[in-house]
Amino acid sequence: MTSIDGATRDIAAEVREAILAVYRDTARPPRETPGSALLGSDLGLDSLDLAQIIVLLERSLGVDPFRDARGSAPRPPIRTFDHLVALYAATLAARS
Repeated sequence: MTSIDGATRDIAAEVREAILAVYRDTARPPRETPGSALLGSDLGLDSLDLAQIIVLLERSLGVDPFRDARGSAPRPPIRTFDHLVALYAATLAARS
């Protein structure tokens, strides 16, 4: 993301905190989370980690974009930290 507004910055902080919580819960050292970081190969997250992150984000942000998007247009794959942030930002924007 080249231009980050306040709401997106807050969402990025929530996503980052959820990832750090997964690292803590699984006794792994934290990794840097630049926007371009690949969730799998760069951040070392697997499908169970991502499921836990989604639950943590649903609790903190109040939305599950995977559940809320049923029947909507297909979305691009979520491969990077920025993709995940953008998905939550779009979901929250659609609800306002």
